[in-house]
Amino acid sequence: MTNPIHEIKKSISFVFIENDEKKIIPNGTGFFVSIPNEIDSNQHHIYFVTAKHVLKDKDENFYKKIILRLNKKTGESEMISIDLSTIKIFEHTDKDVDIALFQCVPDTSVYDFKTIPIDLFATDQKIIDNSITEGDDVFFTGLFTSHVGQKKNQPIVRFGKVALISDEKIEWKEANKNPKLLDLFLIEASSFGGNSGSPAFFNLSPMRTPGVISIGGSNLLLAGLVSGSFLHGANVQMTQAVTNLFSTENVGICAVVPCQKLFEVLQNEELLNLRKTDPKKKN
Repeated sequence: MTNPIHEIKKSISFVFIENDEKKIIPNGTGFFVSIPNEIDSNQHHIYFVTAKHVLKDKDENFYKKIILRLNKKTGESEMISIDLSTIKIFEHTDKDVDIALFQCVPDTSVYDFKTIPIDLFATDQKIIDNSITEGDDVFFTGLFTSHVGQKKNQPIVRFGKVALISDEKIEWKEANKNPKLLDLFLIEASSFGGNSGSPAFFNLSPMRTPGVISIGGSNLLLAGLVSGSFLHGANVQMTQAVTNLFSTENVGICAVVPCQKLFEVLQNEELLNLRKTDPKKKN
């Protein structure tokens, strides 16, 4: 039986940027999701999702270009340049939500990648239905700047526990900015520079309810995506990849943008209309 974590790792791509010295450097993580066409459910639309700040420069402007590192079926990886100035980037209507996505469909005959289907999204209702709460297992997988992989992407996996699913917004403060109140999950798992944009999963054990054993093994649901960390001796701030392969470790708690927010972005009216068109046509 295929290990589901191995399949999830195939949904990952690393995001690189070109710095002022024209050097290509790692900047974060992203992943592919799929959603059925509104007319033909056998056809799917594929989007690349990441934390919005991974795609933005220090002045809060979207980079003109990013580079995705995709694993190939032949065993190595390839750098694919994405001209962000020519494509539509979709955001949440609440501009403080740290999510951005765009349509991206790699050639399935060349690239070894998977998508996370919308059926696995832990929406607010699924969290209620599955009684997800503090103490449940969670993991995320993404870029580790100290080892991106010599020949291909090598995502690391960090395991932990749900630390807080709050019924109120959580104060979030980036360096040199005023604090904001945001919808976030907190998870007990150390994160590093480059983890921003990583998909985080609830790993619901079949024995999590005392006296009850669910049939079918663990249940995986996409919790959301990693946005940042509580850093040692500092306020909450974005976890950024760095150029010298040195990663700042948090104090054991990182912030996850809930998957409900990703679901809401995908329900954007423009995207809905695009998915109502002939699935054989490019959007």
